[in-house]
Amino acid sequence: MPKKKYIKIFITLLTIATLTLFLTGCIVFLPPSVYPIVEIKIVNDNWVYEIYVDGEYAGVTSDSGKLTLHTIDEGYHLFEAYDTSFTKRYGKKFQEIHSGYNKVDISTK
Repeated sequence: MPKKKYIKIFITLLTIATLTLFLTGCIVFLPPSVYPIVEIKIVNDNWVYEIYVDGEYAGVTSDSGKLTLHTIDEGYHLFEAYDTSFTKRYGKKFQEIHSGYNKVDISTK
C-alpha cells in the first residue's frame, strides 16, 4: 500500500478514537418525572365528565371516566367533575399534588 493510504487510515482511526473519548460523557439522562402528572378517574361512573381544577376548565374524561393532566402545579387543588348528560351528576375532591405520578379518584352523586 502506498504511504498516503496509511496516513488516511491513521487519521481516520485517530479521529474516531478522539471523538469516542470526548463524546462518551455527553449522554444526558433525565430524571423519570420531576413534573406532576395527574390521572383523574371517576370512581362510580363510566361516563363523560368535564373536569375543572381550581375552577378552571382542564378537559373532558374519556368514556371510561379517565383523564390525564400534565399541566398541574404542585400543591393543594380542588378537582371538580360535572356530568355532560342530562343527569347532571357532580363530584369534587381536594387533594395535594406532588411531583411525579398522582392519582385523583372522584366520586359523583
